[in-house]
Amino acid sequence: MPQPRQHPDNAERQRAYRARQAAARRDDPHPAQPRPLAGPPGPGPHGPGGRTALAAARDELQAYHDDRSPAWQAGERAAALLEHLDALAQLLDDLDALPPF
Repeated sequence: MPQPRQHPDNAERQRAYRARQAAARRDDPHPAQPRPLAGPPGPGPHGPGGRTALAAARDELQAYHDDRSPAWQAGERAAALLEHLDALAQLLDDLDALPPF
């Protein structure tokens, strides 16, 4: 036998749900904290981890470029990609020139 309806329509059911959620948040003495990251944060962009990530991105972009057809490599998108690769190479050179801290 089906259960009798507690709320006359879906709108009323949603209002009741939102009221229960608001009461739960109001009554909770310890609100939920943001979930911590999976591991400790790595070094900044000018540390070894940041340089490694940038070098990996450069290598992936270069591999992407190299895997495309010669017709694609002669196009505008390839030229834009090569500009990004040059910018990454310059950034990596600038990072290498920074004194260690």
